[in-house]
Amino acid sequence: MNKIIPLMVTIFMVVLVSGCITDDSTNETNTLSQNGVSFQYPLSWGVASVASPNGVAAVGDPQTASDGNPTTSVVIQTVNNTNNYDLKTAYDKNYATFFNNTGNTKVSEATFILNNAQAYEMVYSSADSGVSKKYRAVWVQRGSNIYVILCSARVEDYDAQQSNFDLVVNSFQAS
Repeated sequence: MNKIIPLMVTIFMVVLVSGCITDDSTNETNTLSQNGVSFQYPLSWGVASVASPNGVAAVGDPQTASDGNPTTSVVIQTVNNTNNYDLKTAYDKNYATFFNNTGNTKVSEATFILNNAQAYEMVYSSADSGVSKKYRAVWVQRGSNIYVILCSARVEDYDAQQSNFDLVVNSFQAS
């Protein structure tokens, strides 16, 4: 019994000390402020060119570049809302036919609060140009503008990128 107590104390101390050691480099970020939006993104990522319609900002992981474009990226888009729909109506109208006769497959759908505002999320997969990717589209309204934060990665890389996608989504601000 006398030998077990010092062993237990030693194990306890090792566990206690190991919890105090962190790798601060994993918390390093950059901030992009462009076209009325700002957000944080991983330090290892870079600013990407915006090629999508209504795109206002984009970042991506250069380690995943294929033909000069990252396969892991986040693109911020505005919704062309000429009918002045509210967020929920615009979201519903967009996805009403989105999965009909396309290569897109719905994975999940959710609602949550993002920076004190209602947000809608659609996760889907698609095989575009022979590349199977998974997408997370987060819809949020700021003032009269509706934004889509579109996170994407190859299907096999998607789960490992969740913390990076969360960083962008959770830090998103629009003026």
